[in-house]
Amino acid sequence: MSSTAASPLHNLWSIVLSKVGGAQFELFITNNEAGPAPRAGGKAAAKGGAKGDLNDVKRVVRAFKIDSKLGRHAHVHRKSAVELFTIPDHLSAKQAYVIVKLGIPSRSLEPLSDHLGIGKGAAAGVLGMDRATANRKVAKGDVLPTYAAESMLRLLELDAMARDTFETDEEAAAWLRQPHPMLDGETPLDCAKSGFGAERVKDILNAVKYGGVV
Repeated sequence: MSSTAASPLHNLWSIVLSKVGGAQFELFITNNEAGPAPRAGGKAAAKGGAKGDLNDVKRVVRAFKIDSKLGRHAHVHRKSAVELFTIPDHLSAKQAYVIVKLGIPSRSLEPLSDHLGIGKGAAAGVLGMDRATANRKVAKGDVLPTYAAESMLRLLELDAMARDTFETDEEAAAWLRQPHPMLDGETPLDCAKSGFGAERVKDILNAVKYGGVV
């Protein structure tokens, strides 16, 4: 890895995963490289407990464990955490459940804002939070409310789909921010505040990429 600073998206994912300790959860990360899945250690893997998760991802290229101390020493471990994983394009229901249960730190709002090119208040808004609540939680070092954490993971999945659909990350982020006629003039970001709205955005992205009726 080069010595250049990590992108806002990498920083965002490192924060989202920062409470996932190795003893609690083994996360399988995917990218666009083909290749066999590495053998994961532990009793769960030996018994085939991870098999269901492997079916939920396209290609598994690395299994890794995040240091459980990362949340307390993010400034020390952030770079090594970024180096350990490739940004996922999909999380299984089990993986998302564990992340939400453990909590997503509210400081994730800053890199979310940077990545999407929107203000911090707007970033809080797309997660269903008002600015005052968001600022208070960031100041206290709290985790996001469950509903906001779920919205964060929905949004990251849509972001992955958009980046896979458009030529550049900038074009993908711009598409998410722009009002869309098929969403009654709402932006995909605003529409994705609900689960059903997020599914509608997915339908449109699939139509853009593959063609079809939306």
